[in-house]
Amino acid sequence: MTKKLHSESFRVFCFILILLVCMLTFASIQPFGDGPDEINRFKIVEYIYKYGTLPVGDDPEVLIDGFGASYAFQPMLTYMIDGYLLRAISAFEPTLEMRVFLSRLVDVFMGVITALYVKKLGDLLFDNKKTVWLFTLAVAFLPQNMFVHTYVNTDSMGLLSIAIILHALILGMKEEFSKKNCVELAIGIILCALSYYNCYGIVLCAMLLFAAYFVKIIPGKKVSCDYQNLLKKGVLISVIVLLGISWWFIRNGILYDGDILALEARKICAAETCTDFYNPFTRDTYQSLGIPLIEMVFGTDYFTLVWKSFIAMFGPMRIPTHHYIYWAFAGAFFMCVIGLLLPAKAKVLTWMSGYQKVCVNLTMVIAIVIPVILALFYSYTYDFQPQGRYYLPIVIPFMYFLSIGFEKLVNFFSNIVGKNNPKVQSMSCTFIYHAVYVFFIFCLWYSTFVAMIGYYKVNGGSLF
Repeated sequence: MTKKLHSESFRVFCFILILLVCMLTFASIQPFGDGPDEINRFKIVEYIYKYGTLPVGDDPEVLIDGFGASYAFQPMLTYMIDGYLLRAISAFEPTLEMRVFLSRLVDVFMGVITALYVKKLGDLLFDNKKTVWLFTLAVAFLPQNMFVHTYVNTDSMGLLSIAIILHALILGMKEEFSKKNCVELAIGIILCALSYYNCYGIVLCAMLLFAAYFVKIIPGKKVSCDYQNLLKKGVLISVIVLLGISWWFIRNGILYDGDILALEARKICAAETCTDFYNPFTRDTYQSLGIPLIEMVFGTDYFTLVWKSFIAMFGPMRIPTHHYIYWAFAGAFFMCVIGLLLPAKAKVLTWMSGYQKVCVNLTMVIAIVIPVILALFYSYTYDFQPQGRYYLPIVIPFMYFLSIGFEKLVNFFSNIVGKNNPKVQSMSCTFIYHAVYVFFIFCLWYSTFVAMIGYYKVNGGSLF
């Protein structure tokens, strides 16, 4: 038992080490501003560093040139951490490059914590340790998912919040939502609410799954609900969440005439401070032009760019990985979907009742659907943005289903190859799983040390 624990700890250490080396390489080699809109995001950090207060959305120092408005209208907890961290070391007079790098390190740290939470979540979801690691690597080593933790943004905290919320929910179902589980869930929701609107769907999912847990379905009897514990634990979570986030939305309400999300205030500010082309009330969109949504998705480069940049497209959407990697991911995703349809079994959530499994799977489906709808809606009605990073909130539930499909596919294949020989079945399973592990590591290595470093060697530039 001790050897197994030591072996697992060593695997986790190697996993984090590989991830950390790649993230730090990305964080140190990217020139300032090459991450998506990093310059305008960093304006918020610099404002907090300079003045020690939060900027108002229309402050001239944080406005986005041309586009108008600013990121100060949106939740900025990540920028607050960055800005006040820099203020804490201001006596050392850090250079711009050092300030940017330290701010990026905050996102790197969040990336590491996210990866550890994904591993802990995998341990709860799957009995097969090989599938646990497949799921973990599929999420953490997806090159684009790694990249989003290496420049100044709020996406990183949003993805961390999703991992925390899902872990708290699944563990809570196992431990009957102890006080510790409720606090963890509340912290995840707070981080989500103060990070990125595109991740808000997971909060709805959390509410639905939490409530569903207290519903009991006994065959042959009526459906019952444990209202006492639902209210008691739900109130505990709600109070902690309100204490953590109310200040932000109250502030918005005061500053923007009751607009607690500041969405309309941001539009008005953009119209007043942008160039004519970017005016949100008059600019052409696919919706205003009467072009069907399906034509936007498949009649333009939208689908291709979203697909590629969900896998790997770094910098300002100019640095792809090798085209064979895109093909390999496409093939792997297709095969895993086929695996989901096979009659083979996968050891998933075996400690849950059938009703609870259905609830978890429905929650995972909703957690995929909501971000997809939000991303499509934004591109169709407001600003055409075919970027995979808007779809990254689906990565954990998406890889959850694909991991189930993969396990079923491998079991189906090994049963055919091994027939009645358990040793051959085990060897074939082990070989396939390890081949996929190597593939994920290769994708991360190639994306970091060939695609990213190779691009900047040719085109010049680095942070320092």
